Amino acid sequence: MTAMILVVDDDPAITRLISTILTADGHQVRTADNCGTAEALLQQHPVAVIFVDIRLGTPQGGLELLKTATRHDPAIKVVVMTGYPDVATASEAVRRGAFDYLCKPFDSRQISSSARHALENRRLQLEREQYRANLEAINRSISDAIIMVNHQLQVQYSNEAARQCGFSQETTGRQLEEFITGCRGTCRMALAETVRTGQRQELKRIECRAGGSLRVVSLSTTPAIDENGFRSGAVAVIRDETELDTLERRLQQRNRFHGIIGRAPAMQHLFTLIEALGNVTSTVLICGESGTGKELVAQALHDCGSRRNRPFVKLNCAALPEGLLESELFGHTRGAFTGAVKDKTGRFQKAHGGTIFLDEIGDISPALQIRLLRVLQEREIERVGDSTPIRIDVRVIAATHQDLQEKVQRGEFRQDLFYRLNVIRLDLPPLRERLEDIPLLAAHFLQQFSQRFQRTFSNLSDEALTLLLSHHWPGNVRELEHLLEHACILSQGSVITSAALPPAFTGQNRSHPQSAVLYNRHQESLSLDEALRRANGNRTEAARLLGISRRTLYRRLGEPPAPA
Repeated sequence: MTAMILVVDDDPAITRLISTILTADGHQVRTADNCGTAEALLQQHPVAVIFVDIRLGTPQGGLELLKTATRHDPAIKVVVMTGYPDVATASEAVRRGAFDYLCKPFDSRQISSSARHALENRRLQLEREQYRANLEAINRSISDAIIMVNHQLQVQYSNEAARQCGFSQETTGRQLEEFITGCRGTCRMALAETVRTGQRQELKRIECRAGGSLRVVSLSTTPAIDENGFRSGAVAVIRDETELDTLERRLQQRNRFHGIIGRAPAMQHLFTLIEALGNVTSTVLICGESGTGKELVAQALHDCGSRRNRPFVKLNCAALPEGLLESELFGHTRGAFTGAVKDKTGRFQKAHGGTIFLDEIGDISPALQIRLLRVLQEREIERVGDSTPIRIDVRVIAATHQDLQEKVQRGEFRQDLFYRLNVIRLDLPPLRERLEDIPLLAAHFLQQFSQRFQRTFSNLSDEALTLLLSHHWPGNVRELEHLLEHACILSQGSVITSAALPPAFTGQNRSHPQSAVLYNRHQESLSLDEALRRANGNRTEAARLLGISRRTLYRRLGEPPAPA
């Protein structure tokens, strides 16, 4: 190990002797005969070790240089030399940070040994400092709060993230019990228990109000072991899981999403896809039977993205004849055809910067298919009666209840247009494939009709719900809405009974209970306790989650029914 060593002595013979020995050991050596020259050399060269005479010009000259050198570089090692050894000067030198104390005269082995040990000590010190600095950098970058206490429960260390819990470098050394934590002392008790028993403690999802806001955190405490293998304290790691907890709750309880209702797995998957596609500008094709809510999905796609504050323009392509549809889509100029008395702005122009929703896209004519294909390819339109292209920035969402691939095979729909529309496809499940959503949808519609008719419709009777679950629902959610509107108009009380349902509907479904059986088997997977937990103890909400009436819920709980 070689290094730069400074030898400071006002006796030229001593500096020459030490310089010769250290040079022979492979070190670079600089010499000085006074403090001023030595301090100048310290500024010019990265000195690792200094050999200095304690009486350098004055009785304390060497000690003053020792003070200056260690202030300049705390890792520098100073070997003090003297020809007049005494206990007072030796203790004073050590107190001021001297690494070694040599008495003159000395031989070459003493000089070499002292230099070697000083350099080794410096290397270890620098390694420790570097390790400490690296550890500190790592701890600063960690978002988890880290708190370390000794066996007396005094705070020994806390990282930057622990400030939110009230810990900082300024609070090091204080007793743990002095801190007022937002978790009502849970972290203090866990640390104390680990110090006492040496056992790891782990607490999941505890509430903490540190910093004034409610957070959900997880806490783990681990015993700290010193170099001799003994317990020296404990370390706590506190992880903020508020966002994760919120997300899990949303996934578990997200029965509504931008006006769409459903807790069935297919609907939960649909909600996730809509969120993922919110900021995507690609064309989306929504496929599903009539009444499944394709327009609601299109609106949700628009509302989830960056275009939410721009126009959302919708058009049912099956509701207009070809001539009017072309004018509605692209606009026209005055005199373009009989009755065109003034210029008209088309739906594509109105949707500039936003979204256009083209419902029943499978019903447009071959001529319009060609024009629409050009719009999707070129992102520009031409008004009827005008050949000037108009640039547009529009996200296109199309919907159909037809099988477009089958229409392509029959030659009724252009294949290239189908590929342009079918960039991203969303398939909406029919109501018969998500029967577990019927109680949710029914509760939603009953609430709407309560407001519309200025009456109270609380829920469905068990028999009425069974009939709804037995139906095939060719009209899907729209059919359910109209059926419940009919029932609310005829109902004499707050509970919708089977008597309020149309006779044709009740007679048709009494002999087809298979759907209800399948639904009830599905509902069995949700226990009574689980439903109450999800509903936070609310009996009405728990009954809705289970798909039963509130009276049936109280009967299962063995409780008297609550007053209406």
